[in-house]
Amino acid sequence: MSTLERLGSLDMTWLQIEQRTNLMQVVGVLVLATPLDRAALVDCLATRLLPMERFRQLVLRDTAGAIWESAPVDLDAHITTVNLPADDHAAGLRALIGELAATPLDPARPLWHLHLVPDYQGGSALIARVHQCIADSIALIRVLQSLTDASPTAEPPLPPEAPNFFDRLCAPLTDAVIDGIKLSGAIWARYLSLLFNPTQVFDYARASTALALEIGKLAGLHDDSHTFLKGEPKGIKHVSWSVPIAESTVAAIAQARETTPNAVLLAALSGALHGYLSRQGERTTGTELRTLMPVNLRSEDTPDVLGNRWGFMPLELPVGIADPLDRLAETHRRVAHFTETYDAQRALGIFSLIGQTPRAVQLQALKLLATKSTALLCHVPGAHEPRFLAGARIVEQMFWSPPSGDLGLAVSIVSYNGSYQVGLLADTAMVPAPAAITDQIQAQLDALGAKAPRRRKAPA
Repeated sequence: MSTLERLGSLDMTWLQIEQRTNLMQVVGVLVLATPLDRAALVDCLATRLLPMERFRQLVLRDTAGAIWESAPVDLDAHITTVNLPADDHAAGLRALIGELAATPLDPARPLWHLHLVPDYQGGSALIARVHQCIADSIALIRVLQSLTDASPTAEPPLPPEAPNFFDRLCAPLTDAVIDGIKLSGAIWARYLSLLFNPTQVFDYARASTALALEIGKLAGLHDDSHTFLKGEPKGIKHVSWSVPIAESTVAAIAQARETTPNAVLLAALSGALHGYLSRQGERTTGTELRTLMPVNLRSEDTPDVLGNRWGFMPLELPVGIADPLDRLAETHRRVAHFTETYDAQRALGIFSLIGQTPRAVQLQALKLLATKSTALLCHVPGAHEPRFLAGARIVEQMFWSPPSGDLGLAVSIVSYNGSYQVGLLADTAMVPAPAAITDQIQAQLDALGAKAPRRRKAPA
């Protein structure tokens, strides 16, 4: 029997701000060491994914917004099997992911779809797309990871590891942090009830007033540098990701330079962007690229793991610093400041409010967002041990959150099984060949390496 439920304002946001050039869908890919059996995959989805009601619901639009409608799900219609060109599997997979990132999901079905590549480099690959109206990226990545096991025989999962700082951004808010928010005076904290009670109805006047305060906070940030990484996206997407980088290698560099692994990775990313801009003839001296990092705004006792409850924290990358060690020292300082800012709960809650406002206000907010920032930057903490999907071992995984408005870049730093990988989803209007950036990550790490000349010490 079909049931109806109106979309909450936070979920509605991602339907409203979707554009042809930037589709609001989370994209992920798993590379598996052995062929993934389709029947086993279907059984996994039936027992683990479909019990979550949102994955069994269509989205029906009406004059008042949109409605969730529950209906039977044909899993075979949600899994497409595709073969890649035999001459270059890796390039074929990247091209397919880019094409799918720019392809709308079927509105006649629940807004998610999988593409199974049964023969990929001796194993297989699985591409997942889920619309962000179902849940924000933090929640969706957790859902996709919940489909996996700690062994081929689906034994109970391993206990979680202690998170580092950037992992904390994806963790639910503790009661102590929530109490801190209530006392912090942060603008978005005044609307905390909206985050923890997303079905609550607000009138346009109240939501517009709250959003105006958020826009004012965003407008107070200085513009980041205007490079060719800004502009109007075309809607043609390309993706790439680095080779796996051993966590031990990054940790050794961090120890030698007296900084943190997060600062090392961000400095390497900044260096790769610096080199790319320089090779394209862009002036880089003093260039600042602001990224927006998603922050989980759920409480620990939030009963619904899905839905949209997140904010953004701005983090500027010192792309304009040419010397690798100077760049690392400055990145170290900024990560420390970012930590202090997060602990003070100065998150931007703009997307928690934008869905309740008129279209004209939404467009104003999105244009301002693109003026003040260049890219979406997500850190995706994964398992420290190998994971298995329907009995097949996962050897690599990568996820991208969708950039909104006129943003053309989404960067992901994914940790999994003792390695890091840096991935880029780019609109071709900004970066026609994102591999030109991700292929330089290793060289940037080498420049920061423990054996490189020790000339500078990161400030405490």
